[in-house]
Amino acid sequence: MNKFKTIIYIFLSIFLLFVNQKVESSTISIVPSNNSIGKSEQFYVDILLDTEGKTVNGIEGSVNFSKDSFSFVRAEEGKSMVNLWIQKPVLNNETLEFSGIMPNGFSGVIDPFNPDNKLPGLIVRLIFEGKNEGNSLITTSKFLTTLNDGAGTLENILDSNIAITVSGVSNNYIYKTKNDETPELTANIIRDPNLYNNKYVLVYEAKDSLTGIKEVLIKEGRRPWKKIESPYLLEDQSRHSIISIQATNYSDSSIVINIDQLPYKLFSFWNIYVSILIILIIASLFFIKKRYEKYK
Repeated sequence: MNKFKTIIYIFLSIFLLFVNQKVESSTISIVPSNNSIGKSEQFYVDILLDTEGKTVNGIEGSVNFSKDSFSFVRAEEGKSMVNLWIQKPVLNNETLEFSGIMPNGFSGVIDPFNPDNKLPGLIVRLIFEGKNEGNSLITTSKFLTTLNDGAGTLENILDSNIAITVSGVSNNYIYKTKNDETPELTANIIRDPNLYNNKYVLVYEAKDSLTGIKEVLIKEGRRPWKKIESPYLLEDQSRHSIISIQATNYSDSSIVINIDQLPYKLFSFWNIYVSILIILIIASLFFIKKRYEKYK
């Protein structure tokens, strides 16, 4: 009997080991536009996620590079699988950190030539520029995903790296993504007791399906243009200025929308006060004039 239990135990252990080996972890890959570049030449690296058949709904991580070898130019998230960015790629010394979520889950991009196959999805495209001659690595670190399993199970992902060679030849190539489309922009002014003590706040959504949004600017009346992020507390709380909002993508295409000012209230407290004051001044002048004519 004991020998039978032992055989069953060994069989189950081998079976579970086999099953665990079949459950593969997600992988991160770095795909460059070119492995060899010149000084001052711009290039991109695509950071891709292969979920290996699993469905994930969140991701975070960082990309590291040497500032002696490369300059970071920008991040393009227009084609990213990430629907909502918690933190867009932010440069911290030699590290780019970011995190985002996919509310409906992501399991891969459908291969048009083989619908049963799922291809890796783009997390973000990072644009760099070559600086000094030599070989240098671009690496990923601290990547993890949350599984779309109802429990938010965390999955750590192994680091990845790619070697880029900067030659001694200067090449002043500027990388630009071809995009003839203008960005999409919607904006509203709201008041909420839980946001800036119920003051007037601008909330907006700016999107570009290819390159991503470079910047959003606001102009309140005669005030100068100012770079902002949503939500934005308006400087003119009277709402008597025309509000202009401009969104620009990385192809330098822009869209501008305007929000009209609030109409002046005819019987506001201030108007009534000023009207009474004017009437009193006119009455006083009329009274003084009559007195003067009487004793003249």
